[in-house]
Amino acid sequence: MKENIMDKFFNKLYHTPSPSFMIYFLSTLSGYPMGAKLICSIYDDGVIDRNDAKRMLSFCSVSGPMFIIGTVGVGFLHSYQASLVILIANIIASLINGLIYRGKKCENKNPVYNPHRSNDILSNSVYDSLISILMVGAYIVLSFLLIDVLNNLNIISGISTAISSVFNINGSQNIVEAVLTGMIEMTRGILNLGSISCPLALKTIIASGLIGFGGVSIFLQSISFLSKLHLPIKNMILQKTTQAILCILITIPLALVFIK
Repeated sequence: MKENIMDKFFNKLYHTPSPSFMIYFLSTLSGYPMGAKLICSIYDDGVIDRNDAKRMLSFCSVSGPMFIIGTVGVGFLHSYQASLVILIANIIASLINGLIYRGKKCENKNPVYNPHRSNDILSNSVYDSLISILMVGAYIVLSFLLIDVLNNLNIISGISTAISSVFNINGSQNIVEAVLTGMIEMTRGILNLGSISCPLALKTIIASGLIGFGGVSIFLQSISFLSKLHLPIKNMILQKTTQAILCILITIPLALVFIK
């Protein structure tokens, strides 16, 4: 059995071996932190090396449509249009982000390809999802506790006041607070953002950036899966930062056109 057309396309586009398309597809479908978990799995199987893992992480670390549409769009922002804008922007941003970090293709490298591997990934994804849910839940609880501690110590509000005073815009302190909270735990930050009185387009742009970045909670989840690869943390932070910036830049025109 030969590689399918999408495997070949991703191989040429991102300089990653098979089955990078399947990893991307499942990570996009399942959301954080499934991409990191699956990358770790195929690394254990010898399908990819550390350089491949770094490249794949740049476009396989994404949020899923169920969270974006159901939780963020309908639940927090109360707008189906906003959820579609965020979803489209995040998918496009992840694909562009992968191009930024694809590096040079190693001509002498012969990646190991198992034609049955895609079926193995699909059949194991349910088990991986259950493990991920338990780990995600633990880190979300820790992140919520951290946010509560920072709020009780007035650290987040103090920083928000200092930053908002620079811009001198009414209501900016609440927005800055939501952003700072979302940089720790994106769900909590977007929840706070949804209750702020400001234009929906602005909420959509900020929420899209926070989802693209992921936050400290997502970093910890990814690191726990990828610990055996010993990937540089600063590299992961840089990748997520550029992805967040791309999400914002792509969301701005979409929000201005499609969100009233």
